[in-house]
Amino acid sequence: MINPEFSLPVEVPLRFLRTAPWWLLIASVLFAGHATEVLASRYHPATLAIVHLMMLGFAGNIMLGALLQISAVLAGARAQRPVLAGWLVWGALQAGTALLAAGLWLMQPLLLQAAGAVLGVMLLVFTGWLFTRLWRSPAVDASTAGLRWSVAGLGLTVACGILLLLVLTRGVALPLPDVLRLHVLFGSMGWVFPLLASVALTVVPMFLVTPPWPQRLARLLVPLNALMLLLLAVWPVLLPLLVLPVLLFVLQLLCSLKASKRGADPARWLWAWGGVNLLLVCALAPWLDALPRLNPVLLGGQFLCGALLPIYTAMLGKIVPFLLWLDYRASVPVGRKLRHMGQLFPERWLRGLGGLALAVGLTWPLALASIWPVLVLLLAYGVALLVVIHRACRNARAAITG
Repeated sequence: MINPEFSLPVEVPLRFLRTAPWWLLIASVLFAGHATEVLASRYHPATLAIVHLMMLGFAGNIMLGALLQISAVLAGARAQRPVLAGWLVWGALQAGTALLAAGLWLMQPLLLQAAGAVLGVMLLVFTGWLFTRLWRSPAVDASTAGLRWSVAGLGLTVACGILLLLVLTRGVALPLPDVLRLHVLFGSMGWVFPLLASVALTVVPMFLVTPPWPQRLARLLVPLNALMLLLLAVWPVLLPLLVLPVLLFVLQLLCSLKASKRGADPARWLWAWGGVNLLLVCALAPWLDALPRLNPVLLGGQFLCGALLPIYTAMLGKIVPFLLWLDYRASVPVGRKLRHMGQLFPERWLRGLGGLALAVGLTWPLALASIWPVLVLLLAYGVALLVVIHRACRNARAAITG
């Protein structure tokens, strides 16, 4: 249940959300100059750098911004000084992302060690603090339980990332392929997927006016996924089973969206398109080695461009105006007529962003033939997202002062 009185100061989550498009633009420009190397090998330094710019810089800012706000309003988990804490986490994330991308690009040990120190300290302290607050929270809803698993997955992802850096820069005797496999597994299915599922449990019924998810599925989905990850960590041969929790999630998501009372809302088809692509990627990923013609870079890019981008667009199209509206409602004098969310963030903006996100996902599989269609669309999406969030913030300020 949403508790608006526990909402963070609006600048805390918005700082993360407004920063994300810049990393997308940086990654797109770098990709334009090194597309041949990136598409040729998933282990090329340029590929590794761009992937982390996207996953830490773009996706990481969106997910941490959303996580901070949702944890506060669902579970009451917030710092005593949220503005200062938000600045510290935000600053460390940006500095660590830049250091890590530069270190991977140049394969420079000192930069990689600095990135590991900054990101490791910040993210491990952050996940430890937030997991403790979520664990102690009296909230018993399925979304809060899912957030706990997601935060634990983030901690495991960071731990595996630190181990990888120790192998690369200090020659620590660990099996690099196994640690890398766990890093990717925990990052995608231990951190990203549980967070998306937890957000969907609350955001989809709330903003798209759908029936609530079945209680049994809502409570068991993320723990089932965690059990599957544990089995896969021990027995990698079971990797094809990874698709099962995603299949359950996507089928229920599509059923909920079909019953939505907001049939024309662009967030509806963005969630559907992203969910189907997520299922497709998870179904194909276990067979990368068995299918030589299945390009791992293209499949990873489809995870980012086909699955995450439309879902993040749908989330931003609801979370940003809701944050601004909550701040606006608390700021206007009693008795003044309130504006609605659509006046701060018109639905046509989300429709335009959604169209670009859809086009990116459709053109990404053609990148081997030509990178320019998807590159132009990515750049257009990044610029449009920057402009839309800026205009929404400007509309909110004007509504408060007017």
